[in-house]
Amino acid sequence: MASRGDVASSASSASSALSVVSWNVNGLRALLKKAPDALDALARKTQADVLVLQETKLGANGEADVAEVEFLRDYGARAYATSAARKGYSGVAVFVRDALKSDMRDVTQTTLDAGEFDVEGRTLTCELDSCYVVNAYAPNSGDGLKRLEPRIDIWERAIKAHIKRLEATGKPVLYCGDMNVAHEEIDLWGNHAQNAKSAGYTPRERAAMSELLRDCDLVDTFRAFKGPNAREFSYWSYRGGARAAGKGWRLDYILAPAKLSPNIVDAYILPNVMGSDHAPVGVKLHL
Repeated sequence: MASRGDVASSASSASSALSVVSWNVNGLRALLKKAPDALDALARKTQADVLVLQETKLGANGEADVAEVEFLRDYGARAYATSAARKGYSGVAVFVRDALKSDMRDVTQTTLDAGEFDVEGRTLTCELDSCYVVNAYAPNSGDGLKRLEPRIDIWERAIKAHIKRLEATGKPVLYCGDMNVAHEEIDLWGNHAQNAKSAGYTPRERAAMSELLRDCDLVDTFRAFKGPNAREFSYWSYRGGARAAGKGWRLDYILAPAKLSPNIVDAYILPNVMGSDHAPVGVKLHL
């Protein structure tokens, strides 16, 4: 299995591969205030063609909320989805490198017929000539699992239907984002029995992820590339020094058609990129 190394110095076979990077930034304004160059540094490191963000927490004005900071100058094609339900909540964004603009057809805020979740700014769909990139911030089931039922019965059904509609066009679909589930036992640091009663590791959430992969014929690109024993995390609670202690969860994914598994050049997590309680994840693959 290939070693991670420096992402930007990938082998020559990666030069023509599509590079997609996903990051839950836990507040875009806060990130840019702390580190104005954070996204540009990430884009340079990964050579991202498409960069997707979750939990931007912007208001209804979207980009206007961060207009005072110039960032990602080489990504002129961009779109934001924001929450109409609550200010400074949820939200996603997509940025497409200028070199790909001629290949981009559309970026749209996606209505999933997902009830309360449709007004929370959770999904953007980017259509390129070569594929669709769906950026989503899956609902957290919440304290006391108060949103578990709608998450499983409404959100999971709706996002699966959306992916299948896109697949029916014949184009590959890349589904990216914070999916708020540690799918396999190895994706959680420990305390599995206790955490099985908590949001992100309940049997129903994990089963829903398995069903999505099966029914849409998708693979978890990190797991497909790194293998079944790779143990890396993409989220750490701010409480109790979890990151330093290695007590993490892998909640962030880029899913791709199973038939493209042999075309994955690289798949990775960047735990040393700071600024959020999540780490960026990425993939390079040939379409």
